[in-house]
Amino acid sequence: MKITAVKATPVTVELIRPSASAMSCSNVITRTIVEIETDAGISGLGETGGADVAAIITEKFAPQLLGRDPRERMSLRRLCLPHYRDYGMPRYPLEMSSYAGVEIALWDILGKSVDLPLYRVLGGAVRPRAPFSSYAFTLDVAGTDERDVPLKMAELAVQQVTEMGASMFEFKVARHSVDCDIETVREIRRALGPDIEIAVDANMRYSVDQARRFLRAVGSELANIEEPTSSLAECSRLRADFGVPVSTHCADFDTLQQHPLLDNVVGALDQQGGIARTMELAGIAAALGRRYWLRSCLELGVAWAAMTHLGMACLHLDRPAQGLIHWVKDDLIKGGPWLIREGGVAAPELPGLGVALDKEAFAIAAERFERRS
Repeated sequence: MKITAVKATPVTVELIRPSASAMSCSNVITRTIVEIETDAGISGLGETGGADVAAIITEKFAPQLLGRDPRERMSLRRLCLPHYRDYGMPRYPLEMSSYAGVEIALWDILGKSVDLPLYRVLGGAVRPRAPFSSYAFTLDVAGTDERDVPLKMAELAVQQVTEMGASMFEFKVARHSVDCDIETVREIRRALGPDIEIAVDANMRYSVDQARRFLRAVGSELANIEEPTSSLAECSRLRADFGVPVSTHCADFDTLQQHPLLDNVVGALDQQGGIARTMELAGIAAALGRRYWLRSCLELGVAWAAMTHLGMACLHLDRPAQGLIHWVKDDLIKGGPWLIREGGVAAPELPGLGVALDKEAFAIAAERFERRS
Protein backbone atom coordinates (compact mmCIF):
# COMPACT_ATOMS: atom_id res chain seq x y z
CA MET A 1 0.00 0.00 0.00
CA LYS A 2 1.32 3.43 -0.99
CA ILE A 3 0.16 6.99 -0.30
CA THR A 4 -1.01 8.64 -3.52
CA ALA A 5 -2.42 11.96 -2.30
CA VAL A 6 -2.40 14.21 0.77
CA LYS A 7 -4.91 17.04 1.01
CA ALA A 8 -5.38 19.59 3.79
CA THR A 9 -8.47 21.83 3.73
CA PRO A 10 -9.19 24.63 6.22
CA VAL A 11 -12.84 24.85 7.25
CA THR A 12 -14.80 27.34 9.32
CA VAL A 13 -17.82 26.13 11.29
CA GLU A 14 -20.34 28.24 13.17
CA LEU A 15 -20.88 27.70 16.89
CA ILE A 16 -24.18 27.21 18.69
CA ARG A 17 -23.04 29.64 21.39
CA PRO A 18 -20.11 32.10 21.44
CA SER A 19 -16.85 30.62 22.73
CA ALA A 20 -16.44 33.24 25.45
CA SER A 21 -13.38 32.90 27.68
CA ALA A 22 -10.78 35.12 29.29
CA MET A 23 -8.80 34.95 26.04
CA SER A 24 -11.40 35.76 23.40
CA CYS A 25 -14.93 35.38 22.15
CA SER A 26 -15.95 34.04 18.75
CA ASN A 27 -18.98 32.68 16.93
CA VAL A 28 -16.93 30.36 14.70
CA ILE A 29 -14.07 27.87 14.85
CA THR A 30 -11.51 27.16 12.12
CA ARG A 31 -9.99 23.70 11.79
CA THR A 32 -8.13 21.82 9.05
CA ILE A 33 -9.36 18.49 7.66
CA VAL A 34 -6.71 16.11 6.28
CA GLU A 35 -7.47 13.48 3.63
CA ILE A 36 -4.88 10.84 2.72
CA GLU A 37 -5.50 8.49 -0.22
CA THR A 38 -3.74 5.24 -1.09
CA ASP A 39 -3.38 2.99 -4.12
CA ALA A 40 -5.28 0.28 -2.24
CA GLY A 41 -8.48 2.30 -2.35
CA ILE A 42 -8.30 2.99 1.40
CA SER A 43 -8.38 6.61 2.52
CA GLY A 44 -7.87 8.18 5.94
CA LEU A 45 -9.25 11.28 7.64
CA GLY A 46 -7.43 13.54 10.07
CA GLU A 47 -8.09 16.88 11.72
CA THR A 48 -6.10 19.53 13.54
CA GLY A 49 -6.47 23.12 14.67
CA GLY A 50 -6.31 26.38 12.75
CA ALA A 51 -5.65 27.15 9.10
CA ASP A 52 -1.88 27.82 9.01
CA VAL A 53 -1.26 24.08 9.36
CA ALA A 54 -2.70 23.41 5.88
CA ALA A 55 0.28 24.92 4.05
CA ILE A 56 2.76 22.97 6.18
CA ILE A 57 0.94 19.71 5.49
CA THR A 58 0.70 20.23 1.73
CA GLU A 59 4.06 21.92 1.13
CA LYS A 60 6.37 20.22 3.65
CA PHE A 61 4.82 16.92 4.71
CA ALA A 62 3.05 15.73 1.54
CA PRO A 63 6.25 15.45 -0.57
CA GLN A 64 7.76 13.26 2.17
CA LEU A 65 4.67 11.06 2.41
CA LEU A 66 3.84 10.40 -1.24
CA GLY A 67 4.79 6.89 -2.36
CA ARG A 68 5.32 5.68 1.22
CA ASP A 69 3.48 2.92 3.05
CA PRO A 70 0.96 4.63 5.37
CA ARG A 71 1.23 1.82 7.92
CA GLU A 72 4.86 2.72 8.73
CA ARG A 73 3.80 5.45 11.12
CA MET A 74 7.08 5.96 12.97
CA SER A 75 9.13 6.09 9.77
CA LEU A 76 6.77 8.69 8.34
CA ARG A 77 6.92 10.74 11.52
CA ARG A 78 10.72 10.83 11.35
CA LEU A 79 10.54 11.99 7.75
CA CYS A 80 8.31 14.91 8.71
CA LEU A 81 9.48 15.86 12.21
CA PRO A 82 12.81 15.81 14.06
CA HIS A 83 13.06 13.17 16.78
CA TYR A 84 14.02 15.90 19.29
CA ARG A 85 12.49 19.20 20.39
CA ASP A 86 14.61 22.06 19.07
CA TYR A 87 13.83 24.96 21.41
CA GLY A 88 15.56 27.33 19.00
CA MET A 89 13.00 26.50 16.32
CA PRO A 90 9.83 28.50 17.07
CA ARG A 91 8.03 26.87 14.13
CA TYR A 92 8.28 23.43 15.72
CA PRO A 93 5.05 23.58 17.82
CA LEU A 94 3.06 24.56 14.71
CA GLU A 95 4.64 21.72 12.74
CA MET A 96 3.83 19.33 15.59
CA SER A 97 0.21 20.48 15.48
CA SER A 98 0.20 20.13 11.71
CA TYR A 99 1.45 16.57 11.92
CA ALA A 100 -1.33 15.64 14.34
CA GLY A 101 -3.81 15.84 11.46
CA VAL A 102 -1.61 13.58 9.33
CA GLU A 103 -1.06 11.08 12.13
CA ILE A 104 -4.77 10.71 12.87
CA ALA A 105 -5.38 9.98 9.17
CA LEU A 106 -2.64 7.33 9.21
CA TRP A 107 -4.29 5.60 12.18
CA ASP A 108 -7.61 5.72 10.31
CA ILE A 109 -6.00 3.97 7.33
CA LEU A 110 -4.40 1.35 9.57
CA GLY A 111 -7.72 0.53 11.23
CA LYS A 112 -9.45 0.24 7.88
CA SER A 113 -6.66 -1.94 6.47
CA VAL A 114 -7.16 -4.54 9.22
CA ASP A 115 -10.97 -3.99 9.39
CA LEU A 116 -10.92 -3.03 13.08
CA PRO A 117 -12.13 0.02 15.03
CA LEU A 118 -9.27 2.24 16.04
CA TYR A 119 -9.67 1.57 19.77
CA ARG A 120 -8.98 -2.13 19.06
CA VAL A 121 -5.91 -1.26 16.98
CA LEU A 122 -4.68 0.80 19.93
CA GLY A 123 -4.81 -2.29 22.14
CA GLY A 124 -8.48 -2.78 22.91
CA ALA A 125 -11.00 -1.10 25.17
CA VAL A 126 -10.07 -0.66 28.83
CA ARG A 127 -13.47 0.97 29.42
CA PRO A 128 -16.73 0.76 27.43
CA ARG A 129 -17.04 4.51 26.91
CA ALA A 130 -14.56 7.36 26.66
CA PRO A 131 -15.31 9.52 29.74
CA PHE A 132 -16.10 13.20 29.20
CA SER A 133 -17.01 16.02 31.57
CA SER A 134 -19.78 18.50 30.87
CA TYR A 135 -17.67 21.39 29.61
CA ALA A 136 -18.71 24.97 28.82
CA PHE A 137 -17.47 28.40 27.96
CA THR A 138 -18.83 31.24 30.05
CA LEU A 139 -21.46 33.68 28.80
CA ASP A 140 -20.68 36.60 26.54
CA VAL A 141 -22.42 39.47 28.29
CA ALA A 142 -21.41 42.33 26.03
CA GLY A 143 -24.03 45.02 26.47
CA THR A 144 -25.71 43.26 29.39
CA ASP A 145 -25.22 43.07 33.14
CA GLU A 146 -22.79 40.41 34.35
CA ARG A 147 -25.05 39.90 37.34
CA ASP A 148 -27.08 37.66 35.01
CA VAL A 149 -24.12 35.31 34.54
CA PRO A 150 -24.29 33.20 37.74
CA LEU A 151 -27.91 32.09 37.38
CA LYS A 152 -27.66 31.54 33.63
CA MET A 153 -24.48 29.49 34.03
CA ALA A 154 -26.17 27.44 36.74
CA GLU A 155 -29.08 26.76 34.38
CA LEU A 156 -26.64 25.73 31.66
CA ALA A 157 -24.79 23.45 34.09
CA VAL A 158 -27.98 21.64 35.07
CA GLN A 159 -29.07 21.28 31.45
CA GLN A 160 -25.73 19.88 30.26
CA VAL A 161 -25.11 17.59 33.22
CA THR A 162 -28.60 16.16 32.90
CA GLU A 163 -28.32 15.58 29.14
CA MET A 164 -24.82 14.14 29.29
CA GLY A 165 -25.06 12.18 32.51
CA ALA A 166 -21.73 13.73 33.46
CA SER A 167 -20.12 13.51 36.88
CA MET A 168 -18.28 16.83 36.47
CA PHE A 169 -19.08 20.31 35.19
CA GLU A 170 -16.15 22.45 33.96
CA PHE A 171 -16.36 26.03 32.77
CA LYS A 172 -14.33 29.14 31.98
CA VAL A 173 -13.64 31.88 34.53
CA ALA A 174 -11.63 35.13 34.53
CA ARG A 175 -13.61 36.74 31.71
CA HIS A 176 -15.87 38.50 34.19
CA SER A 177 -15.07 40.06 37.55
CA VAL A 178 -13.80 37.90 40.39
CA ASP A 179 -17.00 38.64 42.31
CA CYS A 180 -19.01 37.32 39.36
CA ASP A 181 -16.87 34.16 39.15
CA ILE A 182 -17.27 33.53 42.88
CA GLU A 183 -21.04 33.88 42.74
CA THR A 184 -21.16 31.70 39.60
CA VAL A 185 -19.41 28.83 41.37
CA ARG A 186 -21.80 29.18 44.31
CA GLU A 187 -24.88 29.20 42.10
CA ILE A 188 -23.67 26.19 40.14
CA ARG A 189 -23.02 24.31 43.38
CA ARG A 190 -26.51 25.13 44.64
CA ALA A 191 -28.03 24.01 41.35
CA LEU A 192 -26.05 20.79 40.92
CA GLY A 193 -25.99 19.68 44.53
CA PRO A 194 -23.06 18.10 46.37
CA ASP A 195 -22.39 15.06 44.17
CA ILE A 196 -21.30 16.67 40.88
CA GLU A 197 -17.69 17.85 40.79
CA ILE A 198 -16.97 21.41 39.64
CA ALA A 199 -13.77 22.50 37.87
CA VAL A 200 -12.76 25.83 36.33
CA ASP A 201 -10.28 27.11 33.76
CA ALA A 202 -8.85 30.63 34.14
CA ASN A 203 -6.64 30.53 31.02
CA MET A 204 -3.79 32.15 33.01
CA ARG A 205 -5.76 35.40 33.24
CA TYR A 206 -6.04 35.88 37.00
CA SER A 207 -3.45 37.95 38.81
CA VAL A 208 -2.08 36.27 41.94
CA ASP A 209 -4.26 38.48 44.14
CA GLN A 210 -7.36 37.72 42.07
CA ALA A 211 -6.65 33.99 42.16
CA ARG A 212 -6.19 34.09 45.92
CA ARG A 213 -9.46 35.94 46.43
CA PHE A 214 -11.29 33.48 44.19
CA LEU A 215 -9.81 30.39 45.85
CA ARG A 216 -10.29 31.78 49.34
CA ALA A 217 -13.99 32.18 48.61
CA VAL A 218 -14.85 29.00 46.67
CA GLY A 219 -11.77 26.75 46.62
CA SER A 220 -13.55 24.21 48.82
CA GLU A 221 -16.11 23.69 46.04
CA LEU A 222 -13.56 22.91 43.31
CA ALA A 223 -12.16 19.59 42.13
CA ASN A 224 -9.58 21.39 39.98
CA ILE A 225 -8.50 24.80 38.70
CA GLU A 226 -6.68 24.99 35.38
CA GLU A 227 -3.84 27.50 35.02
CA PRO A 228 -5.13 30.21 37.37
CA THR A 229 -2.10 32.43 36.66
CA SER A 230 0.55 32.71 33.95
CA SER A 231 3.42 31.37 36.08
CA LEU A 232 3.91 27.72 37.02
CA ALA A 233 5.67 28.87 40.19
CA GLU A 234 2.67 31.00 41.15
CA CYS A 235 0.31 28.10 40.39
CA SER A 236 2.42 25.92 42.69
CA ARG A 237 2.18 28.45 45.51
CA LEU A 238 -1.59 28.63 45.09
CA ARG A 239 -1.72 24.82 45.25
CA ALA A 240 0.29 24.85 48.47
CA ASP A 241 -1.72 27.61 50.11
CA PHE A 242 -5.25 26.51 49.20
CA GLY A 243 -5.03 22.77 48.60
CA VAL A 244 -7.06 22.91 45.36
CA PRO A 245 -5.66 20.60 42.65
CA VAL A 246 -4.07 22.57 39.80
CA SER A 247 -3.66 21.53 36.17
CA THR A 248 -1.49 22.92 33.39
CA HIS A 249 -1.15 22.55 29.63
CA CYS A 250 2.61 22.22 30.07
CA ALA A 251 3.51 18.69 28.94
CA ASP A 252 7.28 19.19 29.22
CA PHE A 253 8.07 16.93 32.14
CA ASP A 254 11.61 18.29 32.50
CA THR A 255 9.97 21.61 33.34
CA LEU A 256 7.27 20.05 35.50
CA GLN A 257 9.87 18.30 37.66
CA GLN A 258 10.64 21.76 39.05
CA HIS A 259 7.01 22.10 40.15
CA PRO A 260 6.09 18.89 41.98
CA LEU A 261 2.95 20.39 43.54
CA LEU A 262 1.17 20.70 40.19
CA ASP A 263 -1.19 17.75 40.06
CA ASN A 264 -2.45 17.39 36.53
CA VAL A 265 -1.51 17.81 32.87
CA VAL A 266 -4.14 18.71 30.28
CA GLY A 267 -2.97 17.92 26.77
CA ALA A 268 -4.48 17.89 23.30
CA LEU A 269 -4.03 15.80 20.18
CA ASP A 270 -3.03 18.97 18.32
CA GLN A 271 -0.50 19.99 20.94
CA GLN A 272 1.08 16.55 21.29
CA GLY A 273 1.27 15.78 17.58
CA GLY A 274 -1.32 13.03 17.50
CA ILE A 275 -2.50 9.85 19.16
CA ALA A 276 0.73 7.92 19.79
CA ARG A 277 2.53 10.75 21.58
CA THR A 278 -0.58 11.50 23.64
CA MET A 279 -0.69 7.91 24.89
CA GLU A 280 3.01 8.08 25.69
CA LEU A 281 2.69 11.29 27.68
CA ALA A 282 -0.32 9.99 29.58
CA GLY A 283 1.80 7.02 30.66
CA ILE A 284 4.71 9.24 31.69
CA ALA A 285 2.35 11.43 33.72
CA ALA A 286 0.94 8.38 35.52
CA ALA A 287 4.44 7.09 36.30
CA LEU A 288 5.22 10.47 37.87
CA GLY A 289 2.06 10.47 39.95
CA ARG A 290 0.13 13.01 37.89
CA ARG A 291 -3.19 12.73 36.13
CA TYR A 292 -3.41 13.46 32.42
CA TRP A 293 -6.54 14.25 30.45
CA LEU A 294 -7.48 15.81 27.13
CA ARG A 295 -8.70 19.34 26.70
CA SER A 296 -11.13 20.44 24.04
CA CYS A 297 -10.06 22.68 21.17
CA LEU A 298 -13.59 22.82 19.70
CA GLU A 299 -12.98 19.70 17.64
CA LEU A 300 -15.13 18.68 14.71
CA GLY A 301 -16.20 15.10 14.09
CA VAL A 302 -12.90 13.61 12.91
CA ALA A 303 -10.79 14.73 15.89
CA TRP A 304 -13.71 14.00 18.21
CA ALA A 305 -13.75 10.41 16.95
CA ALA A 306 -10.00 10.17 17.61
CA MET A 307 -10.50 11.46 21.17
CA THR A 308 -13.26 8.91 21.70
CA HIS A 309 -11.21 5.92 20.53
CA LEU A 310 -8.26 7.11 22.60
CA GLY A 311 -10.41 7.56 25.69
CA MET A 312 -11.66 3.98 25.34
CA ALA A 313 -8.22 2.45 24.77
CA CYS A 314 -5.77 4.43 26.94
CA LEU A 315 -5.63 3.14 30.51
CA HIS A 316 -4.31 6.43 31.90
CA LEU A 317 -7.07 8.63 30.44
CA ASP A 318 -9.50 7.68 33.20
CA ARG A 319 -10.36 11.23 34.30
CA PRO A 320 -13.17 12.72 32.14
CA ALA A 321 -11.77 14.68 29.22
CA GLN A 322 -13.11 18.05 28.16
CA GLY A 323 -15.55 17.97 25.28
CA LEU A 324 -17.29 20.67 23.26
CA ILE A 325 -18.89 18.68 20.44
CA HIS A 326 -22.24 20.10 21.61
CA TRP A 327 -20.91 23.62 20.95
CA VAL A 328 -20.50 23.31 17.14
CA LYS A 329 -23.42 23.60 14.71
CA ASP A 330 -22.07 20.94 12.34
CA ASP A 331 -19.30 18.42 12.96
CA LEU A 332 -19.04 17.78 9.17
CA ILE A 333 -19.56 14.03 9.69
CA LYS A 334 -22.29 11.87 8.17
CA GLY A 335 -24.92 10.82 10.64
CA GLY A 336 -24.53 13.67 13.11
CA PRO A 337 -22.26 14.14 16.14
CA TRP A 338 -21.39 11.51 18.72
CA LEU A 339 -22.97 13.25 21.69
CA ILE A 340 -21.96 12.66 25.31
CA ARG A 341 -24.45 10.42 27.06
CA GLU A 342 -24.16 8.53 30.36
CA GLY A 343 -20.94 10.41 31.04
CA GLY A 344 -19.14 9.37 27.89
CA VAL A 345 -19.09 8.29 24.26
CA ALA A 346 -18.70 4.79 22.79
CA ALA A 347 -17.19 4.46 19.31
CA PRO A 348 -19.13 2.34 16.82
CA GLU A 349 -17.86 -1.04 15.65
CA LEU A 350 -16.67 0.35 12.32
CA PRO A 351 -13.15 0.18 10.82
CA GLY A 352 -10.70 2.96 11.63
CA LEU A 353 -12.16 6.12 13.12
CA GLY A 354 -15.62 5.02 12.06
CA VAL A 355 -16.54 8.36 10.48
CA ALA A 356 -17.02 9.70 6.96
CA LEU A 357 -17.18 13.29 5.78
CA ASP A 358 -20.51 14.85 4.95
CA LYS A 359 -19.30 16.16 1.59
CA GLU A 360 -21.95 18.86 1.31
CA ALA A 361 -21.36 20.23 4.81
CA PHE A 362 -17.58 19.97 4.26
CA ALA A 363 -17.80 22.02 1.05
CA ILE A 364 -19.92 24.69 2.75
CA ALA A 365 -17.45 24.95 5.65
CA ALA A 366 -14.48 25.17 3.26
CA GLU A 367 -16.23 27.91 1.27
CA ARG A 368 -17.04 29.75 4.50
CA PHE A 369 -13.35 29.74 5.39
CA GLU A 370 -12.39 31.13 1.98
CA ARG A 371 -15.05 33.82 2.24
CA ARG A 372 -13.90 34.95 5.67
CA SER A 373 -10.14 34.77 5.05
